[in-house]
Order: sequence, then structure tokens, then C-alpha cells
Amino acid sequence: MTTTLLHVSDPHLDGSAARAARLRAVLDLLPPSRTPDAIVITGDIADTGSAGEYAQFNGLVSGRAPWLAVPGNHDDPAQLRGSVLDVGDLRVVGLDTTVPGEDHGVLREDVVEQAIEQAQGARRVVLALHQPPVAIGHAYADPTGLRNPDALARLIERIGTVTAVLCGHVHTPTVSSFAGVPVIVAPGVVSALRLDPDHRPLTNREHAPGLALHRFDDGAVTTTFHYAS
Repeated sequence: MTTTLLHVSDPHLDGSAARAARLRAVLDLLPPSRTPDAIVITGDIADTGSAGEYAQFNGLVSGRAPWLAVPGNHDDPAQLRGSVLDVGDLRVVGLDTTVPGEDHGVLREDVVEQAIEQAQGARRVVLALHQPPVAIGHAYADPTGLRNPDALARLIERIGTVTAVLCGHVHTPTVSSFAGVPVIVAPGVVSALRLDPDHRPLTNREHAPGLALHRFDDGAVTTTFHYAS
């Protein structure tokens, strides 16, 4: 069975038409013949965590494929709905790794136990979180990643059927491996991370917004990255 997930991250909606247009551009990028089975948004949906920003987000995703969003360091986790989405035989489990007032992430034990319970009975599991558990070789971004990746490794082992880990946060497309499974980071919607960690501004807001498109077949995960012009 083949399942397709449209994966976007870091729109940083702030109520402005400009940022809404960037998210809409990537959500509209696929032609009708390639409509995804579900949409996964890996954090920093809002820029400040205000109710108005989430209202703007809901308006943009309403009427599209089923979706799941996990909180990032700019988000208010209480504003985001459920953390589990079943798509065919694939179950997407969202993890809240936010630490109030901090950019880095921590996977708490209560989140681990909840995820184990949510994953029970699923043939294939995808874990979605904001901060990646791997370093990307960027002096500014790496210290803001997941601070306790060992907890995620144990979670993957305990679930036993994890097919991939989807992340955001670093505003650059990334493919890696961790605990025996692929880790795939979506491009940033609001901006792209600059290669030089000393460059200011650190991100390029003129860069085209992008998405990751994941195709899950039996025994294989294939990802392509696409950008709105």
C-alpha cells in the first residue's frame, strides 16, 4: 500500500498576507493528480503563538487533505489539536518537544509514554517533531536541536515499527538516519537557512518556500523536495 504525505514546516504565520501567501503557495503546489493522502506540519506554525495566527492557519488548511501539526518553539502547544493521524496503514504520531522560552527541544518522558500508547497496533509509524535529533553541521542551528536524542532512540526501539522521523526547525531540507530509520527535515516555508552561520540576517526570506513530499511504499520511503516559484 502506498501513502503520500505532504510535509511542510516553519510557516511562522504572523497575520500578514505575505506569510499566508507563502504557505498557500506550497500547499497549492501539487497538481490534482498528486493530491497527498495527508499533510504534516512540523512546527512553528505561528510566529508568536497568538490565537489569530492559528485562526489564519486553520483557514489555510481547511478543506484540504487530513492534517496533523506539531508545535515548535514559537508555538503555543495548547492551540494545536490531536497528535495522531491514521492514513491507510500508516499512523503519524506527533511529539511535543517544546521547552517554554527556549529554542531547543526536549523529549519528555510523559510524551514518550503517550506516543508508545498511541502507536500500539499500527503496522507502520511515522514520528513527527519539530527539532531534529541529528546535527546538520551548522554552528548556529545545531545547538537548538533535540537535546536528548537518546530518548527518541529508545522510543523508536520500543515502538518497533517506526518507518521515518519527520522534522523541521532548521529551515533547510535535510536527509539523515537515526536509530536505524530515516530522518527527513522539510525546507522552511517562511525562509531558508543561510549556509554561513555568521551571516546576518541568518535566514533568507527571499528564498522560495518549499515542501517535502514523502512516498511510503512497503519497505521504502522516497522523498522529493519541491519549491514554489
